[in-house]
Amino acid sequence: MALTAREREIIIEMSERQDQLELIIGSLIGGSLGKGAVSVKQELGSRKIGLNRSNRDKNLFVGKVAATARTKVKRKVSPYQREFGRQLKTLKSKHPRTKISRLMKRAHIATRRIRK
Repeated sequence: MALTAREREIIIEMSERQDQLELIIGSLIGGSLGKGAVSVKQELGSRKIGLNRSNRDKNLFVGKVAATARTKVKRKVSPYQREFGRQLKTLKSKHPRTKISRLMKRAHIATRRIRK
């Protein structure tokens, strides 16, 4: 799902405001946050703030990733696999201490019989 023009405008506007805020904070603590990486020392230790790209690029990229993640299609389960799962589940409940390889073999045999 691609971003609409309005969504892109909103992301760009928010990113520019975020860049401005980071520049203001950077000037207050004594460094330029807009270019490269800046290390900030605090009471708990030092941590690095890396800004290789502008916030606009990062935010638009995140939007693309999130949009593609939503369109993932789930694979269809075959009728054999559904029946096999049912058989394996019943066998597991009846014989909880048996090795899974043995139960799977029995479930496969039972599934073949049912599907004949």
